[in-house]
Amino acid sequence: MATPIERRLAKELETAGKRQGWWNSEGVLVALSGGGDSMALLCLLCTVYKGRVEAAHLEHGFRGEASMADARFVEDFCRSSEIRCHLRYADVASLRRKGESPETAGRRIRYEFLSETSERENLPHVATAHNAGDAAETVVHHFFRGTGIAGLSGISERRGRIIRPLINCSRDDLRLYLRTRGIPWREDATNYENNYTRNKIRNELLPWARSNLNESADRSILGLAGECSRVSSHLLAEADTMLRLVSRSHPFALAAWDSAAARRMSETQLSSALRLQADLLSLPVICRKRISLLSEMIKNNRRGRFQWARDTEVCCGGPLIGWIERSLLSPPPGVRIFLHDGDSRNFSWGPWTIELEMRYCGAFTPRGFQNACPYAEFSSRDSSGVIELFSADNFMNTKISGFHAKIPWWSAGNTPVLFWKSENSFAVWSPGTRRDVQCEGDYVIIARVFVKK
Repeated sequence: MATPIERRLAKELETAGKRQGWWNSEGVLVALSGGGDSMALLCLLCTVYKGRVEAAHLEHGFRGEASMADARFVEDFCRSSEIRCHLRYADVASLRRKGESPETAGRRIRYEFLSETSERENLPHVATAHNAGDAAETVVHHFFRGTGIAGLSGISERRGRIIRPLINCSRDDLRLYLRTRGIPWREDATNYENNYTRNKIRNELLPWARSNLNESADRSILGLAGECSRVSSHLLAEADTMLRLVSRSHPFALAAWDSAAARRMSETQLSSALRLQADLLSLPVICRKRISLLSEMIKNNRRGRFQWARDTEVCCGGPLIGWIERSLLSPPPGVRIFLHDGDSRNFSWGPWTIELEMRYCGAFTPRGFQNACPYAEFSSRDSSGVIELFSADNFMNTKISGFHAKIPWWSAGNTPVLFWKSENSFAVWSPGTRRDVQCEGDYVIIARVFVKK
């Protein structure tokens, strides 16, 4: 016979399942760490949910033997309970990306594993055991880091495949359920070490607030988070519209905006659009103060570089704002190539691939060219000459070909300019510009310049 706590949690799970849209689904994969929250989630789902329930555990190796013991515990419990368990061992330290912290790498690899497993096993949802306490801690943590409205929304109930059935359940209720049913769980000793900000919030700040300010502090925080979530959803929809209006194409920028269109946004719209752009580029979240600094640069059309992440910068000032990999802000060296009839060259220059070919073509009539075409033809009366390849920086203060006005300052160092010169003819050309042939001739140089994908 079900106890009161089991009935209450079962009802909460059903309510969350219907609200989040997974209650009548085919199956759920539970992210099972072996801790009390995830063990309660697994056992509750196996009791009240009619679909297929399986578990997945990633052993990340962060805590040595303790991590291995967690993996053995999860495997043994699932085997004795006849629950299918998917177990993976990963050396997270060796799989870290450049600039990624161990915690960020572990989270990324864990969610990649969960997503791959759910797809392979035809389980449409991945359930994590985040509860009301986790949600309250997240809001407080974001608040003190200097977040915006989106950060005060806390943990979302559902995002794509990820569902959070226990988001309104308290940690105390979950532990009471486990003790009532005699279900074992593993305690992570690091949860009680106050070396980390989040642990200080959980173990010191929130208990103090409950004892001295409001015994329902968690509920008050979650109420605020709910209001912020509704406001944030509205801002996100508006930001999506704004982003489509300001986005422009650029050969090697991760993203590019029209500066004038961005300056016409309100402060709130601009902040929301910047956060959405970062999310689409999988960049880390930055605090409200730094968002304000970047917004000010954009509003004032001030030329400068803003470091968003270790390897990504936002470059402002001029007609376009660009999100650029830092390595692309350093210009490659110039190149000098001698060409003769029948010669061809194929080489890389910064983010570009350059293909050159010289051939005899008899009487030559120049083709019409479209703006932004990465293709050029140079005519010559001579069968030999030299192609010089510069960055557009070399020409930014000249009026040659008129391309100087079309290239953002932050891409000039990595935008190629081809300068062809022989005894009787010369031409200058860069991607994104028209090129006028100076004279007709019997030889043609075909130049193809395109960004490597």
